[in-house]
Amino acid sequence: MAHARTLAQTIRKEQKASDERLVSQIGQVKQESEAKLGQVSTDLGGAKTDIEATKKDLESTKSKLERTIGDLGVASGLIARNREDLEELKRRGERNIFEFDLRKSKTPQRVGPVQITLQKVDTKKFKYTMTVYADDKSIEKKDKTVNEPVQFYMKGARTPYEIVVFEVSKDRATGYLATPKEGAVTKQ
Repeated sequence: MAHARTLAQTIRKEQKASDERLVSQIGQVKQESEAKLGQVSTDLGGAKTDIEATKKDLESTKSKLERTIGDLGVASGLIARNREDLEELKRRGERNIFEFDLRKSKTPQRVGPVQITLQKVDTKKFKYTMTVYADDKSIEKKDKTVNEPVQFYMKGARTPYEIVVFEVSKDRATGYLATPKEGAVTKQ
């Protein structure tokens, strides 16, 4: 019986020591976890600040981006992406604007001083292919995307002519041709 009591006391002491070690380890793990969590929170806060700064920079860049580069690598003026933008371009009066609604056809359609044939339309990728007839030449513009300025020069023009298609549908393209004002053309 005495042996059982001694054994029970030894087990209790070992259990108590084990409990104290476990409590100590739990406390240490808790402190480490809180420290790591604090570091992650700090890092996350820094990342949020960086993301917000990037968003502000992006918005600023978007608002400043008024010019676009056409397929000739020439910076163009403002381009219209819809009817309201087109009306704004007309009000500015910086260029002659000729609206068009082309249908896929073998015969060219007159748009201002040029003729255009719509050859192919891909409504899923918002792409089209057209041929522009100007100055007794034909210029094929392949796989152009919606709102991409398609540029070409006419004889005597210092600035490029631009075609912008802002809407494509089955066998149809809607947009406009922008040409320089008469004073911008030189006589040769």
